[in-house]
Amino acid sequence: MTRPTPPPPDGPEPVPSGPEPVPREPEPADPPEPPVRPPDGDPEEPVPEPPD
Repeated sequence: MTRPTPPPPDGPEPVPSGPEPVPREPEPADPPEPPVRPPDGDPEEPVPEPPD
């Protein structure tokens, strides 16, 4: 007959040093936006500002 596995010795359980880090998926890098340059034209014409 096989002997049952003895229970583990009583003792303090190992406490993790902190919460496990959750692996985050890397965010896709946005391509750099080209600098907004006023269109070439009549310098006296007011150039409308692009919306934010």
